[in-house]
Amino acid sequence: MSRISGRSLGVWSLRLDAAYCLILGILVAASAPQIATVVALPVPLLLTTGLIVVVWSGLVLWMVFRMRLRLALGLVLGVNVVAASLIAAAALTASGTLIVIAVLAVALDVALFAVSQVVAIRRIAAQAATVAVA
Repeated sequence: MSRISGRSLGVWSLRLDAAYCLILGILVAASAPQIATVVALPVPLLLTTGLIVVVWSGLVLWMVFRMRLRLALGLVLGVNVVAASLIAAAALTASGTLIVIAVLAVALDVALFAVSQVVAIRRIAAQAATVAVA
């Protein structure tokens, strides 16, 4: 069984990350008043965050097509680590156990994108080292 190349994994990781951000951003922005009732964060902050995430999704796609893949992966990885941390911190403001679990699940989703980006970067580096040796 052949393994997926680092480049393919990286491109798919970034594309899926962008799609996830688009959907999540739209949902957060559209549901900001409802979310604010269960997470002690102001509606304007949630609305702005949702809109920023939508814009970020477009930037991620732009990076896929316009930047060196390893650089794009590294940038998105860094943002995902920060975002996962902030989302996990937001769980501390949630009003109930199920809401805490739901918010932590989103943080975990974002962290898993970061993991896929680390794996892609490592595979790309390993493939480059193999080519350099050969």
